[in-house]
Amino acid sequence: MTAAQLPARHDPGRRAWTMAQGWQQYRAFLAADLPRNPYLPWRVSIALLRAGQVLYRCKGPAAFALRRVVAVGDAVWIRGFMGSEIPTMVWFGPGLRLPHAGRGLMIHSTVSVGSGVTIYHRVSLGVRDGRPGPQIGDDVEIGCGAAILGPVRVADRCKIGANAVLATDTEAGRTYVGIPATATSVRS
Repeated sequence: MTAAQLPARHDPGRRAWTMAQGWQQYRAFLAADLPRNPYLPWRVSIALLRAGQVLYRCKGPAAFALRRVVAVGDAVWIRGFMGSEIPTMVWFGPGLRLPHAGRGLMIHSTVSVGSGVTIYHRVSLGVRDGRPGPQIGDDVEIGCGAAILGPVRVADRCKIGANAVLATDTEAGRTYVGIPATATSVRS
Protein backbone atom coordinates (compact mmCIF):
# COMPACT_ATOMS: atom_id res chain seq x y z
CA MET A 1 0.00 0.00 0.00
CA THR A 2 1.16 3.49 -0.72
CA ALA A 3 1.10 6.15 1.99
CA ALA A 4 -2.07 7.62 0.43
CA GLN A 5 -3.80 4.22 0.68
CA LEU A 6 -3.04 3.68 4.38
CA PRO A 7 -5.81 4.42 6.86
CA ALA A 8 -5.46 7.55 8.96
CA ARG A 9 -4.04 6.88 12.42
CA HIS A 10 -5.32 10.09 14.01
CA ASP A 11 -8.65 11.87 13.92
CA PRO A 12 -8.59 14.61 11.25
CA GLY A 13 -11.69 16.27 12.76
CA ARG A 14 -15.22 16.83 11.58
CA ARG A 15 -15.66 17.57 7.87
CA ALA A 16 -11.92 17.37 7.21
CA TRP A 17 -12.13 15.06 4.18
CA THR A 18 -13.71 15.37 0.76
CA MET A 19 -15.93 12.47 -0.29
CA ALA A 20 -13.10 11.09 -2.44
CA GLN A 21 -10.70 11.17 0.51
CA GLY A 22 -13.38 9.63 2.73
CA TRP A 23 -14.01 6.79 0.28
CA GLN A 24 -10.27 6.12 0.12
CA GLN A 25 -10.07 6.10 3.93
CA TYR A 26 -13.11 3.80 4.20
CA ARG A 27 -11.49 1.26 1.87
CA ALA A 28 -8.18 1.49 3.74
CA PHE A 29 -9.89 1.00 7.12
CA LEU A 30 -11.79 -2.04 5.85
CA ALA A 31 -8.58 -3.50 4.40
CA ALA A 32 -7.04 -3.25 7.88
CA ASP A 33 -10.14 -4.38 9.80
CA LEU A 34 -11.70 -7.23 7.81
CA PRO A 35 -8.81 -9.71 8.21
CA ARG A 36 -9.26 -9.37 12.00
CA ASN A 37 -13.05 -9.85 11.78
CA PRO A 38 -13.66 -13.11 9.88
CA TYR A 39 -17.38 -13.67 10.50
CA LEU A 40 -20.23 -12.01 8.63
CA PRO A 41 -21.94 -10.32 11.65
CA TRP A 42 -18.57 -8.92 12.78
CA ARG A 43 -17.98 -7.55 9.28
CA VAL A 44 -21.42 -5.95 9.08
CA SER A 45 -20.78 -4.14 12.38
CA ILE A 46 -17.33 -3.01 11.22
CA ALA A 47 -18.62 -1.81 7.83
CA LEU A 48 -21.41 0.27 9.41
CA LEU A 49 -19.17 1.63 12.16
CA ARG A 50 -16.48 2.66 9.66
CA ALA A 51 -19.03 4.20 7.28
CA GLY A 52 -20.36 6.38 10.09
CA GLN A 53 -16.87 7.26 11.29
CA VAL A 54 -15.66 8.28 7.83
CA LEU A 55 -18.83 10.13 6.78
CA TYR A 56 -18.76 12.16 10.00
CA ARG A 57 -15.39 13.45 8.81
CA CYS A 58 -16.51 14.15 5.21
CA LYS A 59 -17.95 17.42 3.93
CA GLY A 60 -20.52 18.16 1.27
CA PRO A 61 -24.13 17.35 0.42
CA ALA A 62 -23.35 13.77 -0.65
CA ALA A 63 -21.80 13.07 2.76
CA PHE A 64 -24.86 14.63 4.42
CA ALA A 65 -27.20 12.32 2.48
CA LEU A 66 -25.08 9.22 3.06
CA ARG A 67 -24.89 9.98 6.80
CA ARG A 68 -28.69 9.66 6.87
CA VAL A 69 -28.57 6.27 5.14
CA VAL A 70 -25.87 5.01 7.53
CA ALA A 71 -27.92 6.32 10.47
CA VAL A 72 -30.74 3.95 9.47
CA GLY A 73 -28.29 1.02 9.31
CA ASP A 74 -26.89 2.07 12.67
CA ALA A 75 -30.38 2.22 14.19
CA VAL A 76 -31.33 -1.20 12.87
CA TRP A 77 -28.09 -3.19 13.20
CA ILE A 78 -25.82 -1.52 15.79
CA ARG A 79 -28.42 -0.11 18.19
CA GLY A 80 -31.35 -2.42 17.50
CA PHE A 81 -29.92 -5.85 16.82
CA MET A 82 -26.55 -5.59 18.61
CA GLY A 83 -27.79 -3.40 21.47
CA SER A 84 -24.76 -1.13 21.21
CA GLU A 85 -24.24 2.62 21.30
CA ILE A 86 -21.24 3.72 19.24
CA PRO A 87 -21.42 7.39 18.16
CA THR A 88 -19.96 8.27 14.75
CA MET A 89 -17.67 10.90 16.27
CA VAL A 90 -15.67 8.24 18.15
CA TRP A 91 -12.29 7.73 16.49
CA PHE A 92 -11.14 4.12 15.97
CA GLY A 93 -7.68 3.53 14.54
CA PRO A 94 -7.07 0.90 11.84
CA GLY A 95 -7.15 -2.81 12.66
CA LEU A 96 -10.18 -2.72 14.97
CA ARG A 97 -11.46 -6.14 16.08
CA LEU A 98 -14.99 -6.55 17.45
CA PRO A 99 -15.59 -10.17 18.49
CA HIS A 100 -19.30 -11.01 18.79
CA ALA A 101 -19.98 -8.09 16.39
CA GLY A 102 -19.64 -5.54 19.18
CA ARG A 103 -22.74 -6.75 21.02
CA GLY A 104 -23.64 -4.57 24.00
CA LEU A 105 -20.87 -1.96 23.59
CA MET A 106 -21.51 1.40 25.24
CA ILE A 107 -19.02 4.01 24.05
CA HIS A 108 -19.18 7.73 24.85
CA SER A 109 -18.62 10.28 22.08
CA THR A 110 -15.42 11.67 23.71
CA VAL A 111 -13.57 8.34 23.52
CA SER A 112 -10.74 7.70 21.06
CA VAL A 113 -9.35 4.27 20.30
CA GLY A 114 -5.93 3.49 18.84
CA SER A 115 -4.82 0.95 16.22
CA GLY A 116 -5.04 -2.82 16.49
CA VAL A 117 -7.49 -2.75 19.40
CA THR A 118 -9.75 -5.67 20.34
CA ILE A 119 -12.97 -4.85 22.20
CA TYR A 120 -15.07 -7.78 23.42
CA HIS A 121 -18.83 -7.65 24.08
CA ARG A 122 -20.59 -5.72 26.89
CA VAL A 123 -17.71 -3.22 27.30
CA SER A 124 -18.39 0.31 28.56
CA LEU A 125 -16.06 3.17 27.66
CA GLY A 126 -17.60 6.15 29.37
CA VAL A 127 -17.37 9.36 31.31
CA ARG A 128 -17.05 9.93 35.04
CA ASP A 129 -17.92 13.05 37.05
CA GLY A 130 -18.68 15.01 33.89
CA ARG A 131 -15.14 14.59 32.56
CA PRO A 132 -14.39 13.14 29.09
CA GLY A 133 -14.06 9.45 28.27
CA PRO A 134 -10.90 7.34 28.03
CA GLN A 135 -8.15 7.44 25.42
CA ILE A 136 -7.26 3.88 24.39
CA GLY A 137 -3.74 3.26 23.05
CA ASP A 138 -2.56 0.88 20.32
CA ASP A 139 -2.75 -2.93 20.49
CA VAL A 140 -5.00 -2.92 23.58
CA GLU A 141 -7.32 -5.81 24.41
CA ILE A 142 -10.43 -5.05 26.47
CA GLY A 143 -12.15 -8.11 27.96
CA CYS A 144 -15.85 -8.91 28.12
CA GLY A 145 -17.86 -6.71 30.48
CA ALA A 146 -14.98 -4.34 31.32
CA ALA A 147 -15.67 -0.70 32.13
CA ILE A 148 -13.13 2.07 31.56
CA LEU A 149 -14.46 5.29 33.02
CA GLY A 150 -13.34 8.90 32.92
CA PRO A 151 -10.31 10.64 31.43
CA VAL A 152 -8.18 7.50 31.65
CA ARG A 153 -5.19 6.92 29.38
CA VAL A 154 -4.87 3.21 28.57
CA ALA A 155 -1.28 2.75 27.43
CA ASP A 156 -0.20 0.68 24.41
CA ARG A 157 -0.27 -3.14 24.59
CA CYS A 158 -2.37 -3.24 27.78
CA LYS A 159 -4.90 -5.95 28.51
CA ILE A 160 -7.98 -5.16 30.55
CA GLY A 161 -9.51 -8.29 32.09
CA ALA A 162 -13.13 -9.38 31.90
CA ASN A 163 -15.44 -7.37 34.19
CA ALA A 164 -12.60 -5.11 35.33
CA VAL A 165 -13.45 -1.53 36.28
CA LEU A 166 -10.59 0.79 35.34
CA ALA A 167 -10.58 4.41 36.52
CA THR A 168 -6.83 5.21 36.57
CA ASP A 169 -4.11 5.51 33.93
CA THR A 170 -2.20 2.38 33.00
CA GLU A 171 1.39 1.38 32.25
CA ALA A 172 2.30 0.02 28.82
CA GLY A 173 2.20 -3.73 28.39
CA ARG A 174 0.50 -4.53 31.70
CA THR A 175 -2.61 -6.57 32.44
CA TYR A 176 -5.29 -5.01 34.66
CA VAL A 177 -7.95 -7.03 36.48
CA GLY A 178 -10.43 -6.57 39.32
CA ILE A 179 -12.72 -3.92 40.77
CA PRO A 180 -11.07 -1.44 40.91
CA ALA A 181 -8.64 -2.72 38.29
CA THR A 182 -5.01 -3.08 39.34
CA ALA A 183 -1.98 -4.35 37.46
CA THR A 184 -1.11 -8.00 37.81
CA SER A 185 2.43 -8.96 38.70
CA VAL A 186 3.03 -10.66 35.33
CA ARG A 187 3.68 -8.46 32.29
CA SER A 188 1.70 -9.42 29.20
